[in-house]
Amino acid sequence: MKYVLFIATDPAGEPTDENPEAWVEKWNGRGVRVEGMPLKPPAGTRTVRVRGDEVLVTDGPFAEMAEWIAGYDLVEAADLDEAIEVAASHPMATAGRIEVRPVEPVDLGPGTGNVPHEGDAPASRFLAILRTDPDAPALTPEPAEVAAWIRDGLASGRYLGGEHLRPVRDATLVRRREGELLITDGAYTDTPAGVTGIVFVDGEWEEATGYLARCPMARSGSVELREFWTDFS
Repeated sequence: MKYVLFIATDPAGEPTDENPEAWVEKWNGRGVRVEGMPLKPPAGTRTVRVRGDEVLVTDGPFAEMAEWIAGYDLVEAADLDEAIEVAASHPMATAGRIEVRPVEPVDLGPGTGNVPHEGDAPASRFLAILRTDPDAPALTPEPAEVAAWIRDGLASGRYLGGEHLRPVRDATLVRRREGELLITDGAYTDTPAGVTGIVFVDGEWEEATGYLARCPMARSGSVELREFWTDFS
């Protein structure tokens, strides 16, 4: 089963000198880790919402808070216990927090699959983080409408794939503090806006925000557009 590991910061985290590359090599070698990428800090984030006929694009993440997602990893684990084992061995389990979320496969029909890519090779310039919004009008997008949005994105080169996640109540938070492994239910943050999925979006900023403004889920939630960190020089 697939799980997304959200690598999150934590002001209460502890310093660590563990090598993240060793973690990557270990789980790649076992065929468990599928891919992953770090994200640039949220200072360059844009958030897209659609309310009625109005498209709202604002600078910054969906909420001001101390914790934020610094990257993601996708793993193919036998079960939740193995996914937790992978998360617990990550250096950021000590320095930050790791939210383990099961992927919920959704079949939207022909022509809506992910664009194949090799491992950690950047699949796109941006990661769009889809969130709920308790203050937004209740709306459940029609699958056909979502499928049409994906097909449009594939045709234009904006959409390169994504993962729909099980509800936030199924999230597991993994941390290591003072040598003790802490496993609790819940997300990396207590905000009411939970992550519902991730989408890989390519193009320039305006092209990406323009595409997300047509995202059916932006009408009942928000979409946080974060740029991948690909230049490590």
